[in-house]
Amino acid sequence: MACAFWRFWHLVLIVTALVVATPADAQTATSAASQGGGRFLVYFDEFSAFLSDEAKTIIADAAKRAREAGARRIVVQARASATGTAETNKYLAQTRSSIVTDQLEADGIARTMIRQEPIGQTGSNDPTVTERRVDIIIEP
Repeated sequence: MACAFWRFWHLVLIVTALVVATPADAQTATSAASQGGGRFLVYFDEFSAFLSDEAKTIIADAAKRAREAGARRIVVQARASATGTAETNKYLAQTRSSIVTDQLEADGIARTMIRQEPIGQTGSNDPTVTERRVDIIIEP
């Protein structure tokens, strides 16, 4: 019973950290759309699932590309760096995946077209931004 109690509070702390993330902390990178690919990348700060305006633009570009290409499916793969516990990073990846999926839906993509793949912790203990991302993959 005590173990379940501490797991609950651990999850509460994670969610709280995600909610209080500030817009100034969010990092995004340019999407692969400029290279003509079907993969769009949204980057996050450590332990954050905040979508900056730039991230929303990248997601909107992915939604537009999917509509124009007549995509049959969009895969949302969410990752977290290896800092923190594997369990915490799995929750973080799930949260990032859900937030990006919600934004894709707000941009006109049917939820039934989206497959979420919260991968969780990837990489080594190097907390680089390349591991803190969501890949939006458009499948023709």
